[in-house]
Amino acid sequence: MDIVITVVMVLLAALLLTVEVVLIPGFGVTGILGMLAMAGSVFYAFFALGYVAGWITVLVSVLICIALFLWALYGKSLDRLALKKRIDSSVKEDEIKNFKVGDRGFAKTRLALIGEANFGGSIVEVKSETGFISENEEVEIVRISGDSIFVEKVKTN
Repeated sequence: MDIVITVVMVLLAALLLTVEVVLIPGFGVTGILGMLAMAGSVFYAFFALGYVAGWITVLVSVLICIALFLWALYGKSLDRLALKKRIDSSVKEDEIKNFKVGDRGFAKTRLALIGEANFGGSIVEVKSETGFISENEEVEIVRISGDSIFVEKVKTN
């Protein structure tokens, strides 16, 4: 029965670590639980099954961790999560001539320093001069520098 518990704990640890690597970005609760289950299986094997079984469990656990690392590194699982779209973040020179300081429009997206704004039907990428601006807030062009348009939220009195 002790060997079954050890095997189940190792498999549970492998499952949790796989979920952490493939499904959940970053290192969170699932990864910590997986590491604890892996360590628990090793300690349980040493105390319940003996010295040899403990070292076999360590070896199996290390091999599982290496296999998961290689799978995540070279497998196609992370390709599905990767952004493959090329983002062109500049305003075309001929488009920028249509705008001038003082023009007003609305933030089309949330301006987390950079986003899109709508000026009379023309949607362009803009940069916030003063910080975050919520979607649909009225904005005003305060500066044009090169291919960048800088805006501020219009202050209402």
